Amino acid sequence: MITVIPKAKFGNFSVKQLAAFTMANMPFDTPDVVSTTSSALSSLANDPYFVGSAMVISAAFLTTYSTTRFLKHDLDSLTSSQNSKKGTSVEMSIEPLPRTSLLTLYRFGGSFLLGLLAAPDLHVLKRIRETLSVVSDFALPALFLFVANFTNAISLDRMGISLTYTSKCAIPLMTVLLSFLLGGTKALPSLPALLSLIPIVIGVGAASWDSPHFEMFGFIASLVSLTAQSALGITSKVAINKTGLGGVDAQRAMVGVGFVLIAAVSFFQTAMFQKSSRPLVSKTEPPPAWLSLFAVLSYHVEYVLSFMFVKLVSPITFGACDAMRRLCVIVAGHQMFGGHRFSTLNLAGMAFALVGALCYSIASHM
Repeated sequence: MITVIPKAKFGNFSVKQLAAFTMANMPFDTPDVVSTTSSALSSLANDPYFVGSAMVISAAFLTTYSTTRFLKHDLDSLTSSQNSKKGTSVEMSIEPLPRTSLLTLYRFGGSFLLGLLAAPDLHVLKRIRETLSVVSDFALPALFLFVANFTNAISLDRMGISLTYTSKCAIPLMTVLLSFLLGGTKALPSLPALLSLIPIVIGVGAASWDSPHFEMFGFIASLVSLTAQSALGITSKVAINKTGLGGVDAQRAMVGVGFVLIAAVSFFQTAMFQKSSRPLVSKTEPPPAWLSLFAVLSYHVEYVLSFMFVKLVSPITFGACDAMRRLCVIVAGHQMFGGHRFSTLNLAGMAFALVGALCYSIASHM
């Protein structure tokens, strides 16, 4: 005898009838939801205010924290060991690769892998072929990206956030100079917009001045970095406009070339270390895996947003926003890692820079 299990009832409806009624009377279809979501995301990706704000926030909080912790992790470990083992020698492990090179290697290699793998589809080989096809277009901006990142890491390691960004506040002016040399007067914004860059530069410099410890090699590295960063903003826009690539694809192309460059530098430094009779660099502990991964993710997000923003605005506008990004980095770094209280000069510099940014925004839309 076969027992028939009665259907579940909801009032006078079976489960099947209720499901059919619900689907038939839904105010939207699933494809419509997907289409609406995709449209909203596309709209945000093409909104310079949203992309620029996201870039500034990611740089100020994610990248500042992860980069500083990565570079100074060994010093924190050494300090804690010395405090806990006073009167005893601290056993130190030797790293054949300087921390600044290791950071750049992780950043470029990790960002390249994310660009290949972090996608809804699994067309990795297709993305590799696409990347190889535009290498020649992005070779020059990739070189500037490598130089800017590598020398910036050296400057941060030797001088810290304060003096590094004091010297790099001249990026907007350097961008104006390079734009004029490459594109003539047609590449420049209006005179009021140009004049508004002056309080931005002065303001960021005053905001970051905090009794800095001057170190010549670190200062030279900072100057090289700001020049390369300015050139990157100009050349990357040219390459992106020529190829039509978005921020993710442009980032993947540039870090792919940058990874080859830093791998060559790292190989040379490791070989020199092995031939040297004394260690080049002495460290206590390498950065933990979570910190290395955090540094890679933070870098990837910031620079994808950065190249999305480059595509939406002029190089000089990007330089002005980059200066404001550095102001936020200074404030966030001060709050996260401490230091002297902000002086009257620091506070006045912040206000000055914000007023300059407001004036630039108004003048560039007149």
